[in-house]
Amino acid sequence: MTENKPVLLIVEDDLGLQSQLRWHFDKYEVVVAPDRNSAIAAIRMHEPAVVLQDLGLPPDEEGVEEGFATIQETLRIAPNTKIIVVTGYHDYSNALRAVAMGAYDFYQKPVNTDTLDLI
Repeated sequence: MTENKPVLLIVEDDLGLQSQLRWHFDKYEVVVAPDRNSAIAAIRMHEPAVVLQDLGLPPDEEGVEEGFATIQETLRIAPNTKIIVVTGYHDYSNALRAVAMGAYDFYQKPVNTDTLDLI
């Protein structure tokens, strides 16, 4: 018997963090995308209810504009998607900007998966 697990999309380019999150969220069908184009394709294909997204995405891992563009495009094609933004420790203003754009919530790195369970 196949089990229908809810889909969780993780938009993260760090392979170690991808693995940690995939392992932790084993009650979900975890789909991983390392960049905006892959994320948008995954949203269209899998229609996840929740997206856990880093702001620093390729090709500008040190900046946040690619992350903001991903949020904007995600909400344009799937407006009911809950996006939880994962930001750097000193990136509070960008986290608030993401929420103002329509992200559901944010969490600061380093990632504590038990805290993410509560969100």
